[in-house]
Amino acid sequence: MAGTRQISLALFVGLVLAIAVVQAGPTSRILGGSDAAAAQYPHSVSIRVDDAHVCGGTIVSERYILTAAHCVSEVATTSIAPSRVTVRVGSINQFAGGQIVPCQSVVIHPNYGSFLHDIAIVGLSEPLQFNDKVNKVSLAFAEDVFEEGTPVTVTGWGLQESGSSPYKLQHVTMSVLSGPECELQAGYGYDSVICLDHPENTGFCRGDDGAGVVSGTKLIGVASFSFGNCGTKYPDVSSKVSFYREWIDGVMA
Repeated sequence: MAGTRQISLALFVGLVLAIAVVQAGPTSRILGGSDAAAAQYPHSVSIRVDDAHVCGGTIVSERYILTAAHCVSEVATTSIAPSRVTVRVGSINQFAGGQIVPCQSVVIHPNYGSFLHDIAIVGLSEPLQFNDKVNKVSLAFAEDVFEEGTPVTVTGWGLQESGSSPYKLQHVTMSVLSGPECELQAGYGYDSVICLDHPENTGFCRGDDGAGVVSGTKLIGVASFSFGNCGTKYPDVSSKVSFYREWIDGVMA
């Protein structure tokens, strides 16, 4: 009996150690993403409300940031007070580094509602000084065509599979899905959105909303939402920048 107890105890200890090793090991990233290098995505910023990261954003000029409307909405098209909103620029660490810039204005698209027209423009209180870690990205025009299968890069600080938020910016490659195919798969083939195809366990998650969807050197979308839990088989949805180009230019004029 003593020998049996010793074997049982050894098996129990071994199991505990194995669990500890698994828990201590690196966790895979939700979205299937990888760590970004410093200055790799100088257009990516952290949108902050009351000094806490809530969403991603994209620098589109020295004074303006594009993000998702629901990130900065108090109620419907009424925005959160700009005094509560700041932006961290020039850092891949959502908690440190770079520069915290106060916001002067928040403009939500006038037709925003139920995740349609989910786009907003944040105006900064002072112009950004561009350098290797802080820079803008070009906006897509209406004539820019991005066929189904076009690869895109999405960056963000959204939740990982562990349920925690990474301190370091993540990046992942997805691909454009046509409107008819998005309608077929998810019933969401609107002209104002770009749906993104991805493998399961890859895609937007909480904290990635508002992040830029970039193809080559152009911003073609603003991350809006995913269906159900993060990383499902369904496409993720972004607001189509070219659809809103006239409105964007008008606000920034």
